Amino acid sequence: MRFFLDTNVWSYIASEGAGSDLAKCARIAGNEVIISPAVVDEVQQMSDVKGRRRLIQLVTEKDWKRLMPEVFSECAEVKSEIIRLRPEWRITEPNMTEFNRVRYDWVRSKKGFWDRARRGVETVATNESVRRDEEERLAVEQSFAIRGRLKDVKKPGGETHLQYAGHMPEAGTPGWSGKPVHYWRVPSLHMFKTELQVYESAVSEWLDCEIDVHAMLSSPESMNQLWLHELDPALVPRQWLRGSFEFLQAWHTVTTGTPGDARLATHLVDADIIISADKNFVRFAERCRAEAPFKIGKTLRAQAHRPGVDQVLKWVSNESPVDFPSLPLN
Repeated sequence: MRFFLDTNVWSYIASEGAGSDLAKCARIAGNEVIISPAVVDEVQQMSDVKGRRRLIQLVTEKDWKRLMPEVFSECAEVKSEIIRLRPEWRITEPNMTEFNRVRYDWVRSKKGFWDRARRGVETVATNESVRRDEEERLAVEQSFAIRGRLKDVKKPGGETHLQYAGHMPEAGTPGWSGKPVHYWRVPSLHMFKTELQVYESAVSEWLDCEIDVHAMLSSPESMNQLWLHELDPALVPRQWLRGSFEFLQAWHTVTTGTPGDARLATHLVDADIIISADKNFVRFAERCRAEAPFKIGKTLRAQAHRPGVDQVLKWVSNESPVDFPSLPLN
């Protein structure tokens, strides 16, 4: 069993000094605790220096199964769909040198991402990192703006089945049929189109060695049609999950952590059990589990502080059975 813990749960475990207990429980039970770079990024934004340092030491321990960044996995899924549906955009003789160099930084045990985070080594600011920080700030502002527009809607749409939540692209969009499309498709298209026009973008780094990005961007009608009508959500589940979380968040109270939750949601396909102390995160994740056109893990809500830590230890050690109620087939 693979267990993914939300940042708030890691915080309680660090505060209670229960990291070694968690590792022991997982080891004895034969389970894995997986950790995402997104969690490390959230921890590094904490203002409490002492608490941040303690938590960084915990989440960068080698006891946990380290995931690649979510953008790597998102690009891998999209890349496979591009190759399947637009083989003419595939580079027949790719040069993987830069791709492998960047990937190595995430998987090596010394001097890579995890080691730098653990040692508190500040990553040198780059055009990409500065732009990413600005995008994170804008994402928070956008979340508040969307919520502000929707909070007084007389007929809220938050209960719409996620497979029927629709979005209308801008009038005159090339390649669009003119009919509503699934909600997740528009923000996904916008994100990839925007990122691929920036040379120092992580999306470009993970795609341009195997995909002719110039050819894709030079064919807006074909690219739009691919995203708006052809991508199979079961084959790009992280796009569906990110978009669905953003849709659900728009109908609820927004916080500065809202964009981060949508980012963590892309990892719901990486685990069998996801544990969070955030009631909305659990609510949205379970909505996705019930309504997604693919399988994702079950999300459990943990209590705060020591009681929550004890719950997590029991779940990870298999002492407390996790009930998986039957779900409707999609």
